[in-house]
Amino acid sequence: MGKIVVIGSSNTDMVVTAPKIPVPGETILGNEFNIIAGGKGANQAVAAARAGGIVTFIAKVGDDDFGENAVAGYKADNINTDYIFIDPDRPSGIAIIIVEEGSGQNSIVVAGGANKSLSIDDIKSAEKLISESDVVLIQLEIPLEVVEFSLKLAKKYGVKTILNPAPAQPLSEEILSLVDIITPNESEMQILTGLNPENDGDVEKAAAKLLEKVNETVLVTLGSKGVYFISKSGENGFVPTIKVEAVDTTAAGDVFNGYLAAAIADGESYLEAISISNKAATISVTRKGAQPSIPKINELIKKR
Repeated sequence: MGKIVVIGSSNTDMVVTAPKIPVPGETILGNEFNIIAGGKGANQAVAAARAGGIVTFIAKVGDDDFGENAVAGYKADNINTDYIFIDPDRPSGIAIIIVEEGSGQNSIVVAGGANKSLSIDDIKSAEKLISESDVVLIQLEIPLEVVEFSLKLAKKYGVKTILNPAPAQPLSEEILSLVDIITPNESEMQILTGLNPENDGDVEKAAAKLLEKVNETVLVTLGSKGVYFISKSGENGFVPTIKVEAVDTTAAGDVFNGYLAAAIADGESYLEAISISNKAATISVTRKGAQPSIPKINELIKKR
């Protein structure tokens, strides 16, 4: 089993289901309300652990019930929580999520809280651990200077880096040059390249442009259309996924990234890693919630 370090956000999701996502100024009556463990970093750490990886999660939470409950959940998934730090001055991060009942599509607002105080010094304290890992997986719900430092530290020791560039924002050439594998969706791809991947040809063009800026591979997640990937080794192509009736798409991208990190850490080829990750993400959208929707690896084996 590969060793994966996930560096990112820990949030508590407050999820409301509603007949539609309201437009500005509109009030609607929702239905179900649930409090669920979430956060992009946390979701990806849980996914990598349920995929069979040996996972350490580096994050920061508040000194509150949300943080305490989140850490207990990670321990239940056999995630190493030794590098989850506590900020005594800021609350744990939260997300308000509205899920449209008919389509499973969602609208999300995140209040970062303690995630914003994850520091370079926190990452330095985990240097030995990072140096001994196979993959470092990181996202953008923590300070950008911490993202950059973490990528530099991983590269210092020759550890493969995966960046999920979400939430979408422009990134410097320097940050991109530290990334081995980048996994944008279509909207993130547009921000990173200035190209709108509305059809397959545009996806290929945008991915090729982004490939010039990273070290190894671009994987573009396309929802129900699957994944397009292109690598500097010359490999490229579309990897389809199975279409299902979505219930909640909240953590689908995180499930894909966590499973991808585990598969890459285990030495799987890109085609196999993408195929496994697609299956896991597909299962997740048929279930409600972020972390509760994440399948374990034995569920995928049964479905092969």
